[in-house]
Amino acid sequence: MHAPDGFILLDETGLERTGPASRSATAVVFGVRRASGGDACVCKRLSERTASEPWMRARLLAEGELLARLQARATPRLVASGEDAHGPWLVLERAAGEPLAARIGAVDAAWVALAASAAFGALAQVHAAGVVHGDLSPGNVMLSADARQATLLDFGLASWPGAPAMPAGPFRGTLLYAPPEVARGESPDARSDAFALAASLLHVASGELPRSAETQAAMLLSAGEEPIDPWARRAAAALPPALAAALVACCAFERDARTRGID
Repeated sequence: MHAPDGFILLDETGLERTGPASRSATAVVFGVRRASGGDACVCKRLSERTASEPWMRARLLAEGELLARLQARATPRLVASGEDAHGPWLVLERAAGEPLAARIGAVDAAWVALAASAAFGALAQVHAAGVVHGDLSPGNVMLSADARQATLLDFGLASWPGAPAMPAGPFRGTLLYAPPEVARGESPDARSDAFALAASLLHVASGELPRSAETQAAMLLSAGEEPIDPWARRAAAALPPALAAALVACCAFERDARTRGID
């Protein structure tokens, strides 16, 4: 982990030393603070494996430009961005609250209703700006302590007019919540985001995974060809009827049969 010039590394407690980082297949996220002082932030860089790929560098810099344009509308505020000898970097305001993933299987129906309203409200703001997230999951939806405010994280796979193209290749994203068309290699749209967010919320509500498979290849095939409607109806059974119906409708296998959100 390398802090950008003018920033110092933090651990998860906010102390000024190198600490655990959150890693994905393409990026690493870790705590930083301006050397001159101020609140703790998070820094996002590419992983060592992807830092040398020109299209990945272009995507991360474009993500910074996108966040600056969104001006923290349901997204983290961009504090600074740049590129150095270790590659491009973004420094973002730390989102308040905790991720949906922290509550999987440990919430009541009232909390889920608040979380769903906040999360779909945040998604509507992003869609209104012409942006499709493309990789929603319980790990990249942050909820405030009262579940009334949501922040969407990680726009590395997002699409918007003028976004750098992603080359053809293996599936990128989170297969557990991926809509069928995206698993098949088609471009996502607002209905694809609605599917992924509804599946994430139903997983949190029920504690039951939307899909399971022994291998990545089997999971990819399942995601592209097998409806999750039966799971969605089970997962929504304890929720208020109107909310349950709305979330299940978002999980329809065919894109044209889905709704874009909840009322």
